[in-house]
Amino acid sequence: MGQLFKENSYTLFGINLVFMVTAVLLITLGYYLQVLNLYIGLIVTELIIILIPAVIYVRWKGTDIKQAFRLNSISPATLWRCVLITICIYPAGLFLNMLSNMVLGLFGELIPISIPVADNGREYIINILVIALSAGVAEEAFFRGFLLNGYEHLGERKSILITAVLFGIFHFNIQNFIGPVFLGLVFGYLAIRTGSIIAPIAGHFINNAVSVTLMYAAGMVSGASAQGYEAVDNPGNLMAGLVFWGILALVGGFTSVRLFGRLKPDGSPAGTGEMNHHAGIGSPAPRLKDFIPVLLIAVIFIVFCIGELWVIIN
Repeated sequence: MGQLFKENSYTLFGINLVFMVTAVLLITLGYYLQVLNLYIGLIVTELIIILIPAVIYVRWKGTDIKQAFRLNSISPATLWRCVLITICIYPAGLFLNMLSNMVLGLFGELIPISIPVADNGREYIINILVIALSAGVAEEAFFRGFLLNGYEHLGERKSILITAVLFGIFHFNIQNFIGPVFLGLVFGYLAIRTGSIIAPIAGHFINNAVSVTLMYAAGMVSGASAQGYEAVDNPGNLMAGLVFWGILALVGGFTSVRLFGRLKPDGSPAGTGEMNHHAGIGSPAPRLKDFIPVLLIAVIFIVFCIGELWVIIN
């Protein structure tokens, strides 16, 4: 994807600036709209705040939308493998979040995460559409489409790692950082391996849909918020949960590795199917000033984390 820099005047600073603008809009306008009306705020956040800045930048640079966002088709067999991989790695992401929350819980009481839990079938469908579908499409188009393409000239492995960390930062929540970073690594690999944004969109949708379904099911059974399976107050229940999800994570991880080995590109021009850690030939070397927008957001994220830790401790 170094050709995006050579042919369309993409700059690393410009791409990082788009990330910074999007992140600032998320924690200001997005938060405000979600306070006014959670569902409408989430939809506006996903489909407008997250997507529009990237689309504006792409059109301004005269880049083909299909190329910039990896809008390539994949076969049903490849899509099915991506779905299976996501299901298999779900326990690992959940286990990592539970483990990090257990560590944070040693310092005090964790902050409840405001995720809407469905009380009936209608709300469940709404949650699937808003939390799973809209988030899967918008966030993957932005991170594994726009940003991953923008960083890919640094090398595929570096681009996957950087965008995964940025994906974790983008959640602006210390209690929900490790899990998104892990998922970002998986979704980034799916995007590179298949050459299509459809693969990580499907994975993101399945991951969020499973979470929505588990929360709905837990609420139906116990009447309690299913967020408890990530942050359990009782140490015994927490340890039991860690053991349970840890075993599933090991089994799922082994299975997903085998599935990854069978994942092949469908001949789309955006993907080679082979991991390449070398930077793009002829691409500009990154400079420190190119990362200033990202560093500023990282500082804001750290401030958020300090504030959240203060609340947990006190």
